[in-house]
Amino acid sequence: MQEDPFEYMKKEEIPKEFYSDLENAPFCSCTFCNKDLLSGSELYMIEKSYKINPVNDKRNTIFEYAICASCSFRKMQAMSEESVQNIQAYMQEKFVIDDWDSSRKLHFERCVVTGKPVSELEEYNMIGQFIGNEMIIGQFPVVMSPSIGEELQELLSQQTKDEFDDFMSTINNVPPELKELFKSKRPVLV
Repeated sequence: MQEDPFEYMKKEEIPKEFYSDLENAPFCSCTFCNKDLLSGSELYMIEKSYKINPVNDKRNTIFEYAICASCSFRKMQAMSEESVQNIQAYMQEKFVIDDWDSSRKLHFERCVVTGKPVSELEEYNMIGQFIGNEMIIGQFPVVMSPSIGEELQELLSQQTKDEFDDFMSTINNVPPELKELFKSKRPVLV
């Protein structure tokens, strides 16, 4: 019998916050390569970006996607050494990790960098790590205010930005509206 390499990770059922809005269910496949995500054979990440409607205080999804570890790895390979070093230094300096071993609820209450409560943010991104139909609890999930994504983008070398643009153009399964949005509002993970 083959041992499950993920059995010792703290996991829980995928929260509805990370469900696909289109399907009102967990993401079934990678947005970029269409690989099955629920089989449990590979880690994957989900990023969702939200904006709060000031009129009714309802949360509206700006974009959402799931990316398998293989696509994420290909994207990471495209990063220059300078970009990797810049992002690692930023994360070590800025990310507040005191509560990462606590309950998942804390992960959704405030920005991981600024500490600002989600209730005070007009817009924010949620990022989680998953295996099969479960969310992995640890360094993820996190909430980040949009300024953090912008700061991370500024840390990327021009070489990496060009590589990311090339990466996005080689992926055929991304919906056109998402590709268009990514030109002006780049996600944190891609």
